[in-house]
Amino acid sequence: MIVEYTAEQQKIQPQLAAANINPDSFLATDYLNHFNEIVMLMEMIPDMPELIEEAIEWAPKTYDQHFEESGFQAKDLAIEAYKLAPPVFKTPFEKTCDEMQGIIQSTLNGLVAVNVVERGMSPAAQQLIRGRIENLQSHLMILNQLIHGKIEDAPPAPQDEAPQEEVQSQEDIDKLFD
Repeated sequence: MIVEYTAEQQKIQPQLAAANINPDSFLATDYLNHFNEIVMLMEMIPDMPELIEEAIEWAPKTYDQHFEESGFQAKDLAIEAYKLAPPVFKTPFEKTCDEMQGIIQSTLNGLVAVNVVERGMSPAAQQLIRGRIENLQSHLMILNQLIHGKIEDAPPAPQDEAPQEEVQSQEDIDKLFD
């Protein structure tokens, strides 16, 4: 795919690669750290349910928030570049981030609601969590491809098993933990 860049975008492009920001997508891989950390923590929860107490501290951050709070050397440039990012990359990037944040929050909230620290996790619950983690890892791969300007190669974002309206009832979730 050929992207036509505006004069404003072309002006900033030479600075991007040196700052570890992709000059095609105007996105930086450093933002993936926001998701990588929580996904790694969630991977351990089936074996160590007490980690939910640490995981629940995670909160969604916008791209700008992440860089404002990070030690990324070129954080101001990353924020400026994001504002100028071509929509062909930025739109699916934001959609994928929103989906990930929803999956993470609903999973963590569900684990807290059924009190996995006290009750532990049944094999069915462990499998459910592992499925969510696989879904998140697929989303991370999509984000990585978008950041690297590979829009054609990015597979469609995986969808959760059920639309939000059809999410399991609390009773159904409780059964997984008994």
